[in-house]
This record gives sequence, C-alpha cells and structure tokens, in this order.
Amino acid sequence: MSDTSTFNLTDAFNRLQQIVSEFESGKVDLESGIPKFKEGLELARKLKERLEKIENEIVEIKTQFKDLDQSSDKQLD
Repeated sequence: MSDTSTFNLTDAFNRLQQIVSEFESGKVDLESGIPKFKEGLELARKLKERLEKIENEIVEIKTQFKDLDQSSDKQLD
C-alpha cells in the first residue's frame, strides 16, 4: 500500500480494524504482535495522510464554489 494512487481507504481501514480486533481478543502473541503492531501504525499513518488530502480537496472545492453559496443567499433575501 505504498502507492497512494492504489491506496484504498476502505480496505486499509478494514485491515486496521482487523488488527485492532486481534489485539483486543488476545489472539496475538508477542512475536507475531510486533509486525502487526507496525503494520497497524503504518496503516494509521497512511489513513491520516489520505484523510488530510481529502479534507484539503474539500476545502479547495468549497472555496472554488463559494460564490454559489453567496449568490443563493442573496436570492433568498
């Protein structure tokens, strides 16, 4: 999942949930837990980065179409 163009937000989130569930259930021993813990942290970082990009895109879109909100407000007056 290193390439952000093929990074699937839903799949990554589901995988992170799976890892968390394994830890919460106690199914993970110390040796297998370290790589899974690392994978979980990497997924969390990538999810955070992707969500920040999406948020920035939304802000940009809202800024581009800000005039539509203002014109619709004027029409209501």
